[in-house]
Amino acid sequence: MGQSKRQQRWWRRTSAGLAFLLALCLASPLAGAAAADSGQVQLQLDVRMNGYPLNLVAAFVRMPDGKIGSPRSELAELGVAVPGTGAPEEVIVLDSLPGVSYVYDEAGQSIEIELPNATRLARTLDASRGGTTEITKAESSNGLVINYTAFASADYKIPDSRAAADGGSLSLDARAFSKFGTLRQTAILGTTTFSDFTALRLDTNWTYSDPDSMRTYRLGDIVSGGLSWTRPVRLGGAQVQRNFSLRPDLITMPLPQLAGSAEVPSTLQVFIDGTQAYASDVQPGPFRLDSLPVYTTSGTARMVLTDSTGREIDTEQQFYTSPDLLKKNLYDFSLEGGVVRRDFGTAAFGYDTSPVGLASARYGVSDIFTAEAHGEGSADLADVGAGGLLLAGRFGMFSAAAAGSLYKGDMGAFVHAGWEDHIGDFGVNVTSSRTIGKYFDLAAATALPADGVSQGGVPKALDQISLTYAFRQLKSGVGLSFINQLASDNKRSLIVSGSYSQSFGNSLTAFVTGFADFGDTRGLGAFVGFSMPFGEDISTSAGMSVSNSGWTADAEASRTSDGTPGSYGWRVSHGEGDQSYTTASGTYHSSKGTVQGHLTQQDQSFSGNAAFDGSAVLAGGGLFLGNQIYDSFAVVDAGAPNVSVEYENRFAGKTDSGGRLLLPDLRSFQNNKISIDVTDLPLTAVIPESETIVVPRDMSGGVVDFGVKAEAPAALVILTDAKGNYLPESSEVTLEGLADPFLMGYDGQVYITGLAAENKVTVKLRGNQCQASFSYKPDNQNQTTIGPLQCL
Repeated sequence: MGQSKRQQRWWRRTSAGLAFLLALCLASPLAGAAAADSGQVQLQLDVRMNGYPLNLVAAFVRMPDGKIGSPRSELAELGVAVPGTGAPEEVIVLDSLPGVSYVYDEAGQSIEIELPNATRLARTLDASRGGTTEITKAESSNGLVINYTAFASADYKIPDSRAAADGGSLSLDARAFSKFGTLRQTAILGTTTFSDFTALRLDTNWTYSDPDSMRTYRLGDIVSGGLSWTRPVRLGGAQVQRNFSLRPDLITMPLPQLAGSAEVPSTLQVFIDGTQAYASDVQPGPFRLDSLPVYTTSGTARMVLTDSTGREIDTEQQFYTSPDLLKKNLYDFSLEGGVVRRDFGTAAFGYDTSPVGLASARYGVSDIFTAEAHGEGSADLADVGAGGLLLAGRFGMFSAAAAGSLYKGDMGAFVHAGWEDHIGDFGVNVTSSRTIGKYFDLAAATALPADGVSQGGVPKALDQISLTYAFRQLKSGVGLSFINQLASDNKRSLIVSGSYSQSFGNSLTAFVTGFADFGDTRGLGAFVGFSMPFGEDISTSAGMSVSNSGWTADAEASRTSDGTPGSYGWRVSHGEGDQSYTTASGTYHSSKGTVQGHLTQQDQSFSGNAAFDGSAVLAGGGLFLGNQIYDSFAVVDAGAPNVSVEYENRFAGKTDSGGRLLLPDLRSFQNNKISIDVTDLPLTAVIPESETIVVPRDMSGGVVDFGVKAEAPAALVILTDAKGNYLPESSEVTLEGLADPFLMGYDGQVYITGLAAENKVTVKLRGNQCQASFSYKPDNQNQTTIGPLQCL
């Protein structure tokens, strides 16, 4: 157990006092004379403050006139605010501090200090420490993963009695991994007539993540990073960026801070929207609570101080925060360089030849302001911008950005502003951006076709407003949104939409949504419906939609799969109106992959498709089949077949005939708990451990070997002395040929592994030893018991 900070401070000060006394005893006569001439007396005193002991020994000095002083650094440790600046060793006379009084007890070698809260330093309480978990260093073995999805479709025309296969495809995602990173290749193999075969390369890249520096490096096909007001591009090149996901224990956004003062020792409780988020004992004096864990970006923090008499002081404070903000002195960045990639998904090697570069950065100037900067350029383009996000307390968060570009002699500018807030049950999000002149970013500049007509340029104007309100007592909510966009080709969209939902009890929910586009492409639509669950797994819904193209009424029932092996889901729906249809789909999850099917009947035709997705893993000297692996995996070796494996205390499957099971859903750079059910193992099995913590690297994995020996040569041996009395417990029993001893249990019983056909054991007794010999014959069905044997 580690020492608390209070114990450490007490020990540091006590040690300093002992060292001081020892120095006085060993000091030279000249040093003693100097101390006498100065008239100062060094003291080590027990401290009480405002009537309560601090359980600390601190250094003080008694001046020639009898006044008491203490070094500036020592007073800071005691929580006394000293005005001005000075060296840590500067002695401050207590009488010079405003509002401070004290009583020095020479006989008891203690001092009692009285001071107002204005002269005390606020004690800092870190609410995040209680919930943090130590993360083990991530590891990766060598191996290969191939995710795949096989897809096929067909249709049938009733009037013609004709069936036709529309074709199929195979999507591949291959990853070769080691401690040096991951090499990844994605591709699509397809055919439309089962004779016209195509193969399309998608991405090829190498990735390495370093959790110590929180950086990820990539080479090959990449997507540029950026900010909320910039646009990403696809490149062939190199990238280095900050990756906070490599440190899941790190809190990046500023959390609410609460402050208060306790007159007497009290208990502090903090509630976030009615749920307790923190509790601790606090000493008298001012305090500040940092890094309060919250699960929403806005809400009400209620702080309750309760003293020993039960008297409560209750205060409330509104808070607002955002994951877009960074804590003070924390920074984020993304750097890219290479050539722009065109025609992704249709061409395998559509790269430009001119090099480009991009850079984005964010920095937490303070807990309420985060600065942003972005730049990108090529031989023809220079685009630079800056912005920031300001947290305005109960008024929410404001954002602003501006950028300027120079492209082939044409200059332009871009401005952006935004505001978001939650005021009680009301939420608002407003953003607006404009371009001035001929503004280009890299995405717009590289999207220009040969004729010079812009395709995918920066919108000239984009305004978005979103309003929400929750009627908690009525169990209902309303939302409104407005979008105004003037595209780079002067096409305008002006869309207004709204929604309303109403819950009745705990089951039935009714909702209505609608939209209208008053821009160049006129249109409107509305949908009204309800949903209701049946039991725990099945849900139903029905509704009607109206739009420019007509109307449709439909009904649906579905069951959702939880994704575990053996689970399944289905969905059936039927619609009537301008178009009538019936659809049915199903999903089944196995330990080897997932199969899906979909069938649609519309008018006089049927169409259907089927897909199977899974993964093949080559690791630990074996080939394993399982569900697709999106992040990391583990191959569990339990040492025997049909052993139940749990992942995070949930059943994950049973081992195969070789005693192994593939777990495809591990979280990279985080603690993953894996355990096996020892009751499924043979009685003769030796089980070093049944539970472990695994921390894999991203896009990789390894083998988790529990070291189980299913048919270990072991037996329960019972030993007695010459009179038939059981040998004493905790005696050391050594098997001939093995160095490590076994410990004797109750009733002379000792479980010994590593046995041979003939065996000899030596038992250490008090000041003596004895030996016994026995034969061993394995029994794979029952535990072998030998004895009682006399140890002579």
